[in-house]
Amino acid sequence: MRQPLLPERFLPPAGFVWGSFTAADGATLRWGHLPARNPRAECVMLGGFGEFIEKQFETVRDLAARGIAVWCLDWRGQGGSVRPRRLPTRPRARNFDRDAQDLADFARVKLSGRLPRLLVAHSMGGAIALLCLRQYVGLFDAAVLSSPMVGLRTGRVPPTLFRIITGPARAAGLGACFIPGAGKWRPDRVPSPERSHASTDVERCRLRYAWFSAEPNLRLDEATYGWVDTALGLVARISKPEFLARIHTPILMGRPGREVVVSKAAQRRVAARLPNCTLVELHESKHDPFLERDAIRDYWLACLDRFIAQYLPQAGLKNVG
Repeated sequence: MRQPLLPERFLPPAGFVWGSFTAADGATLRWGHLPARNPRAECVMLGGFGEFIEKQFETVRDLAARGIAVWCLDWRGQGGSVRPRRLPTRPRARNFDRDAQDLADFARVKLSGRLPRLLVAHSMGGAIALLCLRQYVGLFDAAVLSSPMVGLRTGRVPPTLFRIITGPARAAGLGACFIPGAGKWRPDRVPSPERSHASTDVERCRLRYAWFSAEPNLRLDEATYGWVDTALGLVARISKPEFLARIHTPILMGRPGREVVVSKAAQRRVAARLPNCTLVELHESKHDPFLERDAIRDYWLACLDRFIAQYLPQAGLKNVG
């Protein structure tokens, strides 16, 4: 695999290994793993829409330094996991229940069961994480969700009205067509701290762009009618009070104050309805606090340290932030 010219902390850590996991239906999913010296906990780390394991290398290093052995998984249709043969970079309608099953099956196979089990997930991955926690009770001991996709920002069009458009478009066979304003990934759109939706950090805001530029097989285009329709359906489902009331796993949720991708209001409502959720307000953060500038990112990691010390005390983790 070709690597971009990036500082060492954004490249594969020493000891990082790759592999493939065969899902229940035979699909091949890519995973990555970084052991921890004298591990005190283990985690599965998951990205959001259009993301891939390489984007997480810096955070993988940080978690391993905290004594957490890290397993990463690429969702179907993203990163190095199985993709459609036709238009492989085009997002499709998702079967989110199948994604949750993939996550659960992967965790059962890879996590030892001898150590506390942590789930770390971002954005779309956070929404799938809630499905998994609801459907597979006891699989994880705690979860950290950064800006989970529990509501989409659809501009002036309410989500329910937006589905009146996306549903028929998908039924008419236009699911793989881009929604208005979206399109193929473009190499001339170089992110900057001002334009990026994810981060205000000069280097971290360009990580996805750098990897997409270096390795075309990682690329994913922007949103389609099919993807948006299924994402809105998932959001409507997991936001219901009766759904959330049955998730008792301790959860740390990071809520960015400069969020423009998902709904901040929905995140606050969901956090209030979860029986055991600690909500952290990250006022200066954009969509991804794991990619933010050091002051924001360090605070978020310190919150993670305190959360683990409280809810996974048997792990005996120390604050290294």
